[in-house]
Amino acid sequence: MLWIVIVLIALAILVVYLAIPGGKLWKQYLTDVKISLIETNRQRSAQSLFTEDYVAKLPTLIRQHIINGGYLGKPFMNNMLIYFHNTKFRMSAGKTPIKIKFMQVNFVSRPDRHAFLTGRIAGIPLQAKDSMLDGFGSMTGVLAKLFQLFRSTGSEMDQGQLITALADAVYMPSLFLQEYVSWSVVDDHTVEGEITWKSVSAKGRFTFDNNGNIIRFDTNDRYMDQNGKGSLLVPWYVTYSDYKEQNGYRQPGSVSVNWMLPDGDDTYFVSDHIEVHYSINEANL
Repeated sequence: MLWIVIVLIALAILVVYLAIPGGKLWKQYLTDVKISLIETNRQRSAQSLFTEDYVAKLPTLIRQHIINGGYLGKPFMNNMLIYFHNTKFRMSAGKTPIKIKFMQVNFVSRPDRHAFLTGRIAGIPLQAKDSMLDGFGSMTGVLAKLFQLFRSTGSEMDQGQLITALADAVYMPSLFLQEYVSWSVVDDHTVEGEITWKSVSAKGRFTFDNNGNIIRFDTNDRYMDQNGKGSLLVPWYVTYSDYKEQNGYRQPGSVSVNWMLPDGDDTYFVSDHIEVHYSINEANL
């Protein structure tokens, strides 16, 4: 009987451990965010408000997106905390999507970004950290807060994280004004941005509707993992829709993230409830 009691106690401890938020990866995430907060606060922009003069150097379509969003006359944000609620995520093409919680913090003076995902696979907690810290990109996944499923680093990850930071700037347009981003006009509804940091560059195209709202971002500069057999450049795009008012700004309420595959598009991330906070500090996490 004693061994049964021991097993039951061990199982109870395991259940409690898995139910408690946190873990080693979460602690590393918070450490990375803190590093970015400290470093970017030292380099923060002297610009205090979005003004017509300050955005005048941007392409007309980008300026219109800023005007439509209600940013003119508002504080110039140095970072952004964004929560994606009601989110579904597909681990890989053909897999069944799972419900997740997803948050990220993005920065302006340098294009750091730190995203954190939590979910469950067969009832077991899944965590993933998706980061770029001063040009170094990485992606790490763990199961049950202990067992590492994957870890990706290297130049391909650096480039992928960099172009994702540009796509994220739909919600944080102060990044559009940084010296490490340059622009070219493609046509009446499209502009191309190039983002460069630590000798790594990537390009992406923003598509606008007739009202000057960004509705899509496309890039050919993002790598897709080939089931552990290396990675390949695969066309990647984000769609933005359901613009709505939030905290005095007009922003997309829904996003989907997609790969363009030979057999059809793979939509692997969808969220229709997005919550944005600007110029946060460590206490906000």
